[in-house]
Amino acid sequence: MPSPVPPTQDAPRLAAPPALDPNADPLLVGLPKQRGYGQWIVSRMCDVRTVLTDPTTTVDMLTPKAMARFMSQQGVTLEQTMEIVRIVARAHRVPNDAERRDAIAITRLFQGTLQDLDMASALGAIASTEGRTVDVMADLLRPILGACRATALAIDPELGQRVEDGLLAIMLTVERHGPSDLAPVEPLARAVMQDLSILEKTRGKAREMPITHWIFPAFLALLPITYTSVSMLAHLAETPELQETLRARPELRPGYIREVERLMTSIRYGTRQIGATGLNLGDVWLPPRSLVVLDFSAANRDPALWQEPDTCLLDRPRQPTATFSLGPLACVGGQASRQFLSLLLDAVMQRVRVSLPQPGAEPDRLVTQWSITRGYRLCRLCLSTL
Repeated sequence: MPSPVPPTQDAPRLAAPPALDPNADPLLVGLPKQRGYGQWIVSRMCDVRTVLTDPTTTVDMLTPKAMARFMSQQGVTLEQTMEIVRIVARAHRVPNDAERRDAIAITRLFQGTLQDLDMASALGAIASTEGRTVDVMADLLRPILGACRATALAIDPELGQRVEDGLLAIMLTVERHGPSDLAPVEPLARAVMQDLSILEKTRGKAREMPITHWIFPAFLALLPITYTSVSMLAHLAETPELQETLRARPELRPGYIREVERLMTSIRYGTRQIGATGLNLGDVWLPPRSLVVLDFSAANRDPALWQEPDTCLLDRPRQPTATFSLGPLACVGGQASRQFLSLLLDAVMQRVRVSLPQPGAEPDRLVTQWSITRGYRLCRLCLSTL
């Protein structure tokens, strides 16, 4: 029987939950835990799957609601900020609505550019025979993905990158200030909306879609691909023997990509709100309207599904991961992400050797800042041509 937990409205008031830190929080798999008043965190794969596939569970709208409530109380109007936050929070989105259909269409346009992508030349251009240390985020992956986006959507690559950077800055500023102090966010949101209006006039493909439907699939969704790619390159640099094995035995690379998906997923946390009747997870009953944080990285290490869950094993049997979510609101870009990672891995194996750089005065790595992502926003590695 599930543990008896009082309904949310009758539960005693708990202290505010601690802030999530996806890069520092321990990766623990266990029973669902209450983090604060009306909030839970789940980490077992079975619980993550149950929450994501429950038809009454919805996308979290608590943050936009809290922001709207504060602005109403203070008589503040931040129209541009709220428009972007509602889109990022996927307000009222259902599996087959227009926004999701457009996200699928944009993802297909992006995926259609990948086979013509010459990653080997891009790697060769920044590597050298004696080895050259580069920031693989800024010098390699952002330019490659930005060029893919520009080709797929027929837009200016610099303008596209500016929109992506602006959207991330909005998310970080919202988190830093909270719903009670959003004045610094509105200028950022206004600048992004101005850039989007330029794109709306000049865009080529996908012209019939509302430009706001581009925000997630064309911009924010590329960040996780970038972070995971950086983590894969860093892992290859840290494991030179594995790198040489993958270079000599291409048949092992698909198994490595599956382990990259499982162990190096960059979206650590997702949120959902439980429906009006609550949800039974077997051991615990989640009260109605509870806010649930889903720890995808922990679920991908669930020992009930994976032996030696923290170890990268190339011969594991295929097993669905939580990386691209599950259920009716799962990420539409999973296949495109896997394809990009595979092409990047093949190009590395063909063209360069990746190694750790010599220590210097400046840090070689800086972790991501958004509270849902893990990985590196800066990662210096040494690339040597073969």
